[in-house]
Amino acid sequence: MTNGFIETEASCWRFLPRLPSLIVAPLTRDFQTVPARTGIYGLRYADQELLYIGKASDIRKRFRGGHKALAWAFIDRLNPDAVRIISIVLGFEAWRQALEIEARMIQIVRPRHNSRIRQLE
Repeated sequence: MTNGFIETEASCWRFLPRLPSLIVAPLTRDFQTVPARTGIYGLRYADQELLYIGKASDIRKRFRGGHKALAWAFIDRLNPDAVRIISIVLGFEAWRQALEIEARMIQIVRPRHNSRIRQLE
């Protein structure tokens, strides 16, 4: 991946004060390029929008175990080659505040799949 591509992907996180670590990964069967670490993640479709924002103690495990946002992307007939998983790996202190950070991100961005999931539950 080029630096320009990563910067474009990172622009969706511009409302965060600092990025300790940013990882951009394409969809794959085994999610091997997704970090097996604690953090906040997002699903982004092309350059259009964030589809979902979430947090997990192990981001890779979260996707390997199945994720409702991926099912919604399939139902919406989104091109899987244009979907990216963007992850920010968090340290212990940031993880303690992850619920607040995630909630703020969702309020600001209003990803369409977060809304659908909330409405169903």
